[in-house]
Amino acid sequence: MARPTKAEAREDTRGELIEAAWRLFSTEGYDATPVGAILEMVGLSKGTFYYYFSCKEDILDAVVSRIVDDMARDIKDIPKMEDLSPMQKMNRFMETTSSWKLTHMDIISETIKVLYRDENSIIRHKMNMRTLREFAPTLAEIIAQGREEGTFDVEYPRDTAEMILLLSRVMGDQQAEDMLNLQDDPGSMQRIMRRARLYLDAMERILGAPRGSIFALDDARVERFEQALKGEGVRENDE
Repeated sequence: MARPTKAEAREDTRGELIEAAWRLFSTEGYDATPVGAILEMVGLSKGTFYYYFSCKEDILDAVVSRIVDDMARDIKDIPKMEDLSPMQKMNRFMETTSSWKLTHMDIISETIKVLYRDENSIIRHKMNMRTLREFAPTLAEIIAQGREEGTFDVEYPRDTAEMILLLSRVMGDQQAEDMLNLQDDPGSMQRIMRRARLYLDAMERILGAPRGSIFALDDARVERFEQALKGEGVRENDE
């Protein structure tokens, strides 16, 4: 077996650190995870950590990038699924991103606590721009297919995809505030679900799609959302 190159070895080491940080941030919490705990999990020195990352916020940025990239990989092949109609592809896109978020709600919730501090606004901005860059081409391709078949009534698929994603980002900022206040504010859950329904309604209007045709929030789906947001996990039979 060929020995890995120096570049491959460096990337493997960096990946190990990111994976360890991901696990610890989601289980122990970002603030409760010192750099030393990350190093102990992978058996590396402090000097090695600072070779790849300038500070703990820097590795959080890498964790966030990993989250975005993982979701992007899960959706990139959807436009090529010839057995699905454009509407079915759109719903597969929504279902895939939603399921990923529900399954990884622990790390997402922990990340939100840190990203929405004022001093981390630049990390949040970078995450949002990365999401737009990674998701827009796939969503635009689905919309273009729907436009060609008369499913979606849009003139500019790429601009429409970016508009939908930017609207999602704005809603996400509002949702994050309520997610942080779930335990203290009984109305937070209702606001989260109400905004989710409004977003889907706006998405259908932007696309010129029939009402209720995109990712309908039925009772079972709402229950899964609430279960995950409360930190109760997602039951296997709900996957």
